[in-house]
Amino acid sequence: MAIPKVIYQTFHSNHLPFVTRQFIRFMRFRNPAYDYQFYDDARIDQFIEEEFDEEINNLYQKINIGAVKADFFRYAILYKKGGVYLDVDGYTLKNLDKMIRPDDHCIVTNEGNPGLYAQYALVFDKGHPFLERTLEKVVDNLRTNRHPHDGHQMTGPTVFTAAVNECIAENITDRYRIWGVDYNGFLNPRHPFRKRLYKKGEHWREAQAARPILKEE
Repeated sequence: MAIPKVIYQTFHSNHLPFVTRQFIRFMRFRNPAYDYQFYDDARIDQFIEEEFDEEINNLYQKINIGAVKADFFRYAILYKKGGVYLDVDGYTLKNLDKMIRPDDHCIVTNEGNPGLYAQYALVFDKGHPFLERTLEKVVDNLRTNRHPHDGHQMTGPTVFTAAVNECIAENITDRYRIWGVDYNGFLNPRHPFRKRLYKKGEHWREAQAARPILKEE
């Protein structure tokens, strides 16, 4: 099954700075064959409630930090629907069809930090084993509150990388390609004006230092 031609992005609300909207417009202009789906917090809540059981929905609702919720969402939406996820402060200047082949099921790339796979952008068909394993590990981390002040390990690139490496070591699937760093320039983690997006908000590192990732009972 080919990777669906859908691009997903998320932010806590649909009130985005002008420059961010311009990057999105340019991305959509360069990718006219791709449907574009934006999820704010309310739409994600509805998606999680409809697609997952009560325990997972409750775990998601306990998450106290927006970036950690976005981590969960990116794995969940692509596992259920497939397509391309890109952080709202990421961008592309190219046509994705030049990167994604018709027979692709998954493209994984390294990030700037050695030994980690990037998850600011994800390219998957639905139901892929890498995402299934990632969600299993994320849910277990949340269930046990394993990393109460470390989103990177709780839901971020650390757990995603561990899940992918486990699947590769166990030869779970051969339906993937691994690229160099940052999708060889096809996708980029941060547009030059990203600080305007968060100037009224709180960086996830500050948030996880100030309060636990999960709301206390």
